[in-house]
Amino acid sequence: MADAAAQNMSPVYAYEHLSAMYPECYQKVYPVVLRTCEIYDVPTNPQMYPYPSRGAVNQMADSIYNMVSPEFTFTDVSEQQVGFGSRRLFRDLILILLISTLLRRRGTFIV
Repeated sequence: MADAAAQNMSPVYAYEHLSAMYPECYQKVYPVVLRTCEIYDVPTNPQMYPYPSRGAVNQMADSIYNMVSPEFTFTDVSEQQVGFGSRRLFRDLILILLISTLLRRRGTFIV
């Protein structure tokens, strides 16, 4: 009888779209990264085509950081303890999202 009950029970899965699992910071930062790319990553911008200069990418990352950082509270751990602060880590996250988006827009994104 236990076998019959087990056969009639189908497993229950919690279905949630994978993109909904990104953390809150991603949900706030990524749309700004996309908008920034749409504004600056155009063929008529000589700093961006055919490939962006390091300076242009850093300028875009700084712009994104300045737009979104007021929405976050940073609890800076001493940089001497970990080698980098939370603000630097946040800017690095922005830079990673920006570079991967720029690569994807050019069709050269490698996983």
